[in-house]
Amino acid sequence: MNAVKSRRSLVAVVLGCVLAASMLAAGPASAASRGFRLHNKSSVELKLIEAKAVPTFTCNSTVHCVPSYYPIDFEGRPGDGSVLKPNGTDTWELKWKFSPFGGAGYAANLWYKIVGTNDEVTYQIESYNTDTESSCKVIGTKKYTCAAGGSGLEFKN
Repeated sequence: MNAVKSRRSLVAVVLGCVLAASMLAAGPASAASRGFRLHNKSSVELKLIEAKAVPTFTCNSTVHCVPSYYPIDFEGRPGDGSVLKPNGTDTWELKWKFSPFGGAGYAANLWYKIVGTNDEVTYQIESYNTDTESSCKVIGTKKYTCAAGGSGLEFKN
């Protein structure tokens, strides 16, 4: 009788391991995205140049690191070349995925041209297991400012 109990216990453990492995290997759900909102609180238009992958490094066990990129994918986003009018809002739905090791699941650099100038503003958005992060930088001028934190992004005079 103990042999039967041992086999049942072993089968239960193996099935548990298979189930856990399949959950960790599963891809993101079709609605797995985090929403970021860019509010243009300035008096100028912003033209979307493109969304670019965010650089990172991949390292192996011998501490040899090579440049790579975070995954980049969206469930919704403005099209390249679209114009964000003053007092308008662009919505970015950056995908996310669960990682038992933490870190950004997906990340993107959003590049906008400040219309009528040679200046640009960039936003970096990142999705994590349970949170979002963002940052920004105005390039070429001090006349405009940007703000970023979590899923909120702003551009202003």
